[in-house]
Amino acid sequence: MKKFVFFGAALAAIALASSGCSSSSDDASPTSTGPAKVAPPAILEAGTLKICAPNDGTPPNVYHDETGALVGSEVDLGKAIAAKLGLKPDFVQSAFAAVIPTLQAKQCDVIMAQLYIKPEREKVVDFVPYVYSGTGIAVSKDHPADITGMNDTLCGKKVMVAVGTTAEALTQEQSDKCTAAGRPGVDINRNNHADVSLQQVQNGQVDAYLDTAETIGYYSTKTGAQIQMAGDPFGTIKIGAATLKGNTALHDAFAQALDELKADGTYNEILSQWGQTDLDIQR
Repeated sequence: MKKFVFFGAALAAIALASSGCSSSSDDASPTSTGPAKVAPPAILEAGTLKICAPNDGTPPNVYHDETGALVGSEVDLGKAIAAKLGLKPDFVQSAFAAVIPTLQAKQCDVIMAQLYIKPEREKVVDFVPYVYSGTGIAVSKDHPADITGMNDTLCGKKVMVAVGTTAEALTQEQSDKCTAAGRPGVDINRNNHADVSLQQVQNGQVDAYLDTAETIGYYSTKTGAQIQMAGDPFGTIKIGAATLKGNTALHDAFAQALDELKADGTYNEILSQWGQTDLDIQR
């Protein structure tokens, strides 16, 4: 997973042992909606939902703000789901690479950690999908350069991408399509600093910036960047909450709680606050 430099958010990476570090919910957590709907052995501790979260995550899903607090759309969803289950959320933090081993070691109940649903992971955990990840194109609100998405409107345009990303590969593919059709290729520039690239978009130095759709959504909602998404996200993949293989009691209860959040509008409200409306799993 690619890491970014973000303005307005200090990513206070904390070195933790493989056992992880627990961070209890704060007073801002949603209030439990009733008696606990799951209990041991489906969860490790009665009354508590232990959620594996990365200490090296990125905005807007899960990251540390300037105070060191764990925040993000997945954190808010985790708190809301715990409340629906009648449980108190407790975030167990570890390096991203260690979240599945931490779950398997029974140090947490469920993973919410920007975890893509991939076949190799489905062999060892059960997933409840709750949001998409994808690639997006950011353009200036003031001068969108007539770009409508990953299509021939990019031909001849000057764009910025991060090195070694899906966005870079897809942009190169589109540039090749442009030249094959006898049109100018995409003028591809590279910079691994999202804040710098988006400033260049706003200043008109480049026509667009390609990155994860969630990154673009974060900047547009949380930093005041005068940008907007050109078209819909593409190249999407589902992110899901992972439970131990065979823990059907927790898996089913988690899925039911998520459905309730969708029905009462909480799910859409959380995604909207973090600029992820276009990544709604219901779309």
